[in-house]
Amino acid sequence: MTHKNAFSLQTGHSLLEEVIRVHDEPYKYYDDWDVHALLTQNPVAYIDHIMTRLKQIADGKSDIDLPDKLVFDDGDEMSDFRVMPCVIRHPDSVSKTVKIVGTNGRQKIVPDQITVGKAFALHPEENYITAGFAGCLLSSARTGACVASAARLLAGRSHRVLIVGAGRVGYYSGLYVCALGSTSHLQFADTDRSRADRAATLLHSDFPEIDISVADVDIDDTDFDIVILATDSRETIYGDQSSLPVLTISVGADTHWQHEITRRQLSRSDIYVDTRDSFNCGDLKHAINADSLDTSKITDLFSLLREGKRPGDSPCLFISTGSALFDNLTIEYILGLSDQAR
Repeated sequence: MTHKNAFSLQTGHSLLEEVIRVHDEPYKYYDDWDVHALLTQNPVAYIDHIMTRLKQIADGKSDIDLPDKLVFDDGDEMSDFRVMPCVIRHPDSVSKTVKIVGTNGRQKIVPDQITVGKAFALHPEENYITAGFAGCLLSSARTGACVASAARLLAGRSHRVLIVGAGRVGYYSGLYVCALGSTSHLQFADTDRSRADRAATLLHSDFPEIDISVADVDIDDTDFDIVILATDSRETIYGDQSSLPVLTISVGADTHWQHEITRRQLSRSDIYVDTRDSFNCGDLKHAINADSLDTSKITDLFSLLREGKRPGDSPCLFISTGSALFDNLTIEYILGLSDQAR
């Protein structure tokens, strides 16, 4: 079917084109495999990029516009979709991004994939969408990068690491933490032993010098410097132990129906978050609603970078429920690599 009228056909000139004046918008798409390849070819460079940008924001050299993410729940469906915008104005560039992703509880059309959707980069001046990104591995990898950033800032030692949950987020968390270079032993624990075996085997191929093992889910074991929780648990699973590791990192409980950390651990730890958007869902929101948590004593990454880690003997607890900040920094990094490759 054509929209060109008879006049256009007779003269060879499109009056319609002159009236509606549409133009192509330059656009490139990165699928999940593209995202994975670019974010794992040099893990240390990726983490360094994030840390450099975070420090610029903390020092006031970059301005950030970071609204709380909008979460639209599907009632009792155990699913939702999220809109996550972020704009960062750096001294040398402007990065505008938005991610629209869903929590896919049904998994009928898209099986075995809890995160679905897309992220987008916008032109800094003209605001058209310049690039799109598959949202699944982007979200998983940037969460792993967030884990590694917390480990670098908060863990005085990270020789022995336990990761509870060996899905995509658990795998990327292990990859980026191992890339930091101070881990000698990493252990996966998962209710699905075969999933933990696969993650451990894959990670060992990248880091053969590190002792990487698999164990049953026995999180009462406290012989670890860092414990990373990357589960989809609906019940609290950690924090009632008699002693806690140097650092616990919780990145799994990012909805109103998920839990990982007990109230007891919240009361015994110095608490840190990526951004204060983490107050709005998961374990922190439940504690705040119960009036059992003083949010003024919680430190975000920007304050941590400005002021340093608080002195004291209490164990550290870092919580992230997923931030558009790390989406933005990750997309900027990917686009930077693509520019270099041209």
